[in-house]
Amino acid sequence: MQKVRVETRQLPVSHDYSEKWQQVLDLLARLVSIPSALIMRVQAPQIKVFLSSHTEGNPYEEDEMADLGTGLYCETVMSSRAELTVPNALTDPIWDHNPDIKLGMISYMGMPLIWPNEDVFGTICILDKTENGYTSTYRQLLAQFRSMVERDLRQIYNEKARALEDAALRADEAERVRREFDLLRAGEQKALQALRESEERWHFALEGAGDGVWDWNIANGDIFFSTRCQQLLGLSRPAEIAEFKLWQTGIHPDDLPTVLADLASYLRQASGSFVTEHRFRKGQDWVWLLGRGMVVSQDAQGQPLRMIGTYSDITERKEAEAELQLLNSHLEERVAVRTAELKKAMQQISIAEKQTALARMVAGMAHELNTPIGNILLCSSQIQADVDGIVKADTDKQLSRKGLQDFLQKAGESCELLQRNSELAGDLIGRFKQIAVDQLDQPRRSFHPAQTIAKLLQTLLPPEHHPDIGVRLQIPDDLVIENYPSALEQLISHLVANSLVHGFDGRNGGAIDIDISRAQNEIILNYADDGNGIIPELQSKVFDPFFTTRMGQGGVGLGLALVHNIVQVILKGQIRLESEPGHGARFIISFPAMPV
Repeated sequence: MQKVRVETRQLPVSHDYSEKWQQVLDLLARLVSIPSALIMRVQAPQIKVFLSSHTEGNPYEEDEMADLGTGLYCETVMSSRAELTVPNALTDPIWDHNPDIKLGMISYMGMPLIWPNEDVFGTICILDKTENGYTSTYRQLLAQFRSMVERDLRQIYNEKARALEDAALRADEAERVRREFDLLRAGEQKALQALRESEERWHFALEGAGDGVWDWNIANGDIFFSTRCQQLLGLSRPAEIAEFKLWQTGIHPDDLPTVLADLASYLRQASGSFVTEHRFRKGQDWVWLLGRGMVVSQDAQGQPLRMIGTYSDITERKEAEAELQLLNSHLEERVAVRTAELKKAMQQISIAEKQTALARMVAGMAHELNTPIGNILLCSSQIQADVDGIVKADTDKQLSRKGLQDFLQKAGESCELLQRNSELAGDLIGRFKQIAVDQLDQPRRSFHPAQTIAKLLQTLLPPEHHPDIGVRLQIPDDLVIENYPSALEQLISHLVANSLVHGFDGRNGGAIDIDISRAQNEIILNYADDGNGIIPELQSKVFDPFFTTRMGQGGVGLGLALVHNIVQVILKGQIRLESEPGHGARFIISFPAMPV
């Protein structure tokens, strides 16, 4: 029989292999921390994305096709049959025009995948959106995965070759039996029985797609082994074949009890097929065998008489599974260590942020209180000096009416200034206390926000004072909220004040939109103006206490800080800012419809 030729161009890859390769790609992408790991397959004049890693930012889709001859990385790898590493295509005149740059992939490392007959299957490669020199460790890892895939390609190729050889053997056997049948068809029952047994034997070899065929006469213990099966079991002498006991000889002691128990269970039922995997002693080595079989003949009582099956060598598959399991176990250890490090870093960042926020708040409070307290000290010192002067004049009998009147006038002015600055300090302290408030004096109750906010806006924005400010209020009349109405009023008041002071500063007017709706168990409040907007650099700071862009112009920087405090502490909700310079600001607020 001539050696068969396997056409690899359209040779299919089973789902089991594809699934295992997919796991390899996903694992490879995670270990190297890159967005794309691919297995490419050549289908001249094109190349196909056979498998693509399931990673974030991967632009390559499975079954995607690309033309050859366009300067692809993988095309060079296949033509040269050699490894290729491109750290940065943008700085490499050889690669700065390759098509993958359009997808943002500027670094590449790939290796060829070769069939056992030296045909090119394609490539296995990794790509990154940033410059990447790929360490020797990553190269060894990619080479190890390539070896794993090429072992599977060898298995696929050998299975196809064996199938073709079996087909040729069956053809030869059929021809031999046909000739024997022609010679004996005058009634030779023995030749007819041989034909049936031969047809059953080779038909099962076709259906089972196994490496070696065995035929077991259960009644007398006789066993037929095909030539390939003898090679697989290491049986070279007739004496070894005669002494061989199926399901006993050569099986690993740890596997033997399970194999015998499974076989006994199958023979009691004698339906379907029997499948077992076990280790087998071949020479000085242990190999893994996959055994398949089925009962093809039974007696009148249903007891099995004859069983036909195959043996396949699955050692390479078992070794690949063990390698993959080892890699997964190491990956879990690395992920656990990295997670612990990240948690510790996040805790340290949180502590630092809290300390920074507290320092900024204290500094702001001290700055704002410094002016009124300084004025109070100055006034009190001046009054004390004036009193000392009056007392001395009285003691020296030099106190005049005019001197007394001057003292009373200055004392009145000082007391007025004391009163004003004391009230300012008290107001600042009160507003500062609101930053830490966790409840309101007004009790929680049910109310209609449409009515509450409409009345509030009449007070905040009377038409005679703000004729150029338009307000659009969109709140369902039947919407009822169970919460603190004064909290909502304060929140809207501070937002309106922010629009008037900052949003419409330098403008002739503006518009304010307030929408409130209910989404399942959540209230959504959208407040927006079409004012000046907030630059991106300041958006992360606007909710910080005492942050203001109007320092020295009457701005304290507590308005939006109080809004943030009301939303999170009192309403138990969340607030988000969306803004672009020149296009206004939008505050999206959400809080529970029925707070606990």
